[in-house]
Amino acid sequence: MIESLQSTVHILSVSDLDADTLSQILTFSANKAGRPTVCAVIDNAPIPAKDVLLKDLERHAIVHRFDQVQPNPRTVDIMRMYEDPEFASCDVVLGIGGGSTLDSAKALAMLASNGGSLAEYLGNKPLRTITERAKTLVLIPTTAGTGSEVTKVGVYTDPLGRKYTLGSPLMSARTAVLASSLLEGVPPSLCAATGLDALDHALESIWNKNSTPLTKTIARNAAIEILETLPKLYQAIKKQSPDKQSLIRSMLAASTKAGIAFNLTGTAAGHAISFILSEEWHVPHGLACAFTLLEVFDWAVQDESNRKELAQIGKHFHPTFGDDQALEALREDISSLMQRLAIPTKFADIKVDLTDLSVFDRCLDDPKLLNQLPPLGKKDLHRIIEAKR
Repeated sequence: MIESLQSTVHILSVSDLDADTLSQILTFSANKAGRPTVCAVIDNAPIPAKDVLLKDLERHAIVHRFDQVQPNPRTVDIMRMYEDPEFASCDVVLGIGGGSTLDSAKALAMLASNGGSLAEYLGNKPLRTITERAKTLVLIPTTAGTGSEVTKVGVYTDPLGRKYTLGSPLMSARTAVLASSLLEGVPPSLCAATGLDALDHALESIWNKNSTPLTKTIARNAAIEILETLPKLYQAIKKQSPDKQSLIRSMLAASTKAGIAFNLTGTAAGHAISFILSEEWHVPHGLACAFTLLEVFDWAVQDESNRKELAQIGKHFHPTFGDDQALEALREDISSLMQRLAIPTKFADIKVDLTDLSVFDRCLDDPKLLNQLPPLGKKDLHRIIEAKR
């Protein structure tokens, strides 16, 4: 993966991951010979290959398991794991799971080096800042979408239910392992939600004030690969087609590329809006990001540089089209994909009776919204939300 040259994370890709290989990865990542103490942060997703892997790893390492992880990980759960006496003996933090699990592992590795309470690091005016590199961290995603394995950020929910992004290069993993065998049991609905999260990462990295020619190239290539792979993978999972494994590998790679891109730029309006959807109505992250994708797309194309970049993606699928036609065709392709994946697009679809648009004003000072190009103010934010009624 050439794009890995723009990441500080060592990225390894394997079809099947066994305990012998994982043991070597942990040893080299920690730069420590011998029998390490591994704190494995996991979720409760039923993945037999994960259970076998961790059981076999006990032949090579002392393994403590920490599984107090839920969607939109809570600071209280992370602190409970951090304060467990077994965590203090940790040499390596190993995160195996979806984005919430990987984010939890990041927070634990950060706290192991920096101390304090996670809540003290959150918000626009935090009481603490990250000054020390996180304890050795190895991340293995079991979904293809969040890109968390290669990013310097995590998303955490405070005791009041507010979601916050915490980011620092010091939080980045040492190593990310893309093991497609761990995604064998992903259901179609999760494939759809996480896949569209990855697409949103790529597109938000394009219509972003922090984008550069290099990040745009990475994001554009990731978006193309996602749009090529996601519908095929969704059908392959539904039908249990023999090409499912190769499509999982392709989707994992595309998701990671999108992660590399937005790690450099940050996300934008769609993610800022998604936080409110998750805080207020517990909409899963991937679906929350997809919810306003088309409306933010329509806003973004008012900027000429965005139009040119997005038209290039459209021309990949419609090579005979001019820029304007390609742009319209790309939007229709995304819209059709969302319909095929049964993605909710209206508040009624998520069983929400929205009576007060001002609930979304909480995201107006969110750095993610401030990354949006062109800038998105309160009036236009309300117009986007109104269109979803």
